[in-house]
Amino acid sequence: MNTRTLFPLLRSTAHAITWRPTVVGAALGLAILLVPEALSARLTGTHLTDLARISAICVALGAAFLLDDPATRSTPTMPTPRLARNLVRVTLAVPVVALWWTLTLGLAKTTGHHAAAAHLPVGALTLEAATLLAAALALAAIAQRRTADGNTGVIAAPAVLLLAAVAWFLPRPVALILTPTDPHWTASHYRWTAVLATALVAFLWAGHERERRRVPRRWRLTVIAVLVLMVGAGTAFAFRSDSEQRTAAPSGGIDTGTHAWRQIVPGGDCQCANGGRFSFWERQADPTRVVLFLNGGGVCWDAEMCAFTSTGQPGENDFYDWNDQGGERPYDQKSGFFDLTQADNPFAGYSIIYVSSCTGDAHLGDVAQKYSPTLTVQHRGYVNGTAALDYLATHYPSAAQVVIIGKTAGSIAAPLYGGLVADRLPHAKVTVFGAQSGAWPDNPDFNAKVLGKAWGAYDAVPAWAVDGLTVRNWGIPRFWVQAAHHAPELVLSRFDYAFDPAAAVEVTAWMPGNPPNLLAVIDANETAIETAGVILHSYTAPGDGHGLFEFDRFYDLKVHDVRLIDWLKQLVTGKPPSDVRCDKCNQ
Repeated sequence: MNTRTLFPLLRSTAHAITWRPTVVGAALGLAILLVPEALSARLTGTHLTDLARISAICVALGAAFLLDDPATRSTPTMPTPRLARNLVRVTLAVPVVALWWTLTLGLAKTTGHHAAAAHLPVGALTLEAATLLAAALALAAIAQRRTADGNTGVIAAPAVLLLAAVAWFLPRPVALILTPTDPHWTASHYRWTAVLATALVAFLWAGHERERRRVPRRWRLTVIAVLVLMVGAGTAFAFRSDSEQRTAAPSGGIDTGTHAWRQIVPGGDCQCANGGRFSFWERQADPTRVVLFLNGGGVCWDAEMCAFTSTGQPGENDFYDWNDQGGERPYDQKSGFFDLTQADNPFAGYSIIYVSSCTGDAHLGDVAQKYSPTLTVQHRGYVNGTAALDYLATHYPSAAQVVIIGKTAGSIAAPLYGGLVADRLPHAKVTVFGAQSGAWPDNPDFNAKVLGKAWGAYDAVPAWAVDGLTVRNWGIPRFWVQAAHHAPELVLSRFDYAFDPAAAVEVTAWMPGNPPNLLAVIDANETAIETAGVILHSYTAPGDGHGLFEFDRFYDLKVHDVRLIDWLKQLVTGKPPSDVRCDKCNQ
């Protein structure tokens, strides 16, 4: 084919192409991104990724009609080969689709929160969209060989929809549709590249006419070169985007001797108290049994407690971590709960999502609090915690058992997260084990000043968590009641040392008595919870100890000949056990 033939062919082909389905698909794809914005929805990076994928599917469905040609019966007598005619159509359509895709990605970045948009994997999504487009054209070209009337779209479009559905539900070893934070994100795009190459080869093969013509050699070389460049460029963009968007743990994970801990950076609105990056950790094991571990840490609600430096002065909180580097790392801990090779460990075979606290708000806050002209604290614990919860629900959809473990301050919000897990995984048995926050009081002034104003927790949590309660009577013991009323199947439990002064050191001023009787506060809280009709299983150990999960006392602790780990095993896997309470609790 020479230029004298090409230009007239381009003009006539542009008029002959059925553009309407592609235009409709493009408009629908843009609308899919605009609707959440119109509803004032807050989109995370994962939401934007999925919406961009759906938009790409819409255009691929429209592109399935690009090879429609009612003049098919007469074209075999034309001197121009079928493949050349198809390539001309593709040449005309691809710039239009590319322009639309650029507009779509720009709209996605405008629609999403600025942090979510910054983490949008543009290169990887472009590879996926190119693959869907190539698959649609390949299916249309194959249909072209089998139809006599030239209406290829009516066959290719349903096939594209079927392929997209299959891709969405492929099992994990060969999954194509993953979230950007998934450890297998890069591997999935190797598979996308293979699908793209297969689709392009199928398109070329389908354009070959069986009877008499061969595509000129220069055309074949050109097509092969374009094929190689498209596959190579798509792969490069995807992997470059992947490396920019994800921060992996060193050497692909921290080896614990059994399974590796992987660091996950969710992006989006997540951040630590100083505005820096937030991350959580994952240990993949049994996908049907999962622990959501809410780690403890210091809490704060004024300029002295929340300062980003510690001078050791009275009033400062030396245990408060304000950035992603200050908290404990699960791979650094090799004893207690974290000895996952221990035969007695009730959670040895579980997958674990480990969420550190770096916001000073017990995983509850969603507010930027300005404590002084030079100190603004991002209390975003609820945002961070629910991002980890979303990851759990997305990557462990078949979980049959989910255990929410809260350590010290991390146990304050544990029952609320239990209700959130029950919402996302309604078929799972959900158990909450909150350790060492039983003495946190229900004080109206504390509720209003800290939970309501300083942390913004009252406004952040879902409606069921505050249903019927003002901020002043929304105390921490009420969290258990609200969760149980919302999700009656929850198994709720707590652990406390009777006189642990460190577990509630920040809130002793809000308790009755001087000094307060910690065990009396624990007992009063449990009585109030159970009076509201909630079954709260409890294990109360004697003494003023502090710390449980990080020490081997996790295995040794025994009250009335009942070991804590045996009690936990029965709690999680069998009929809930009877309460265990020390007799001589001051020993």
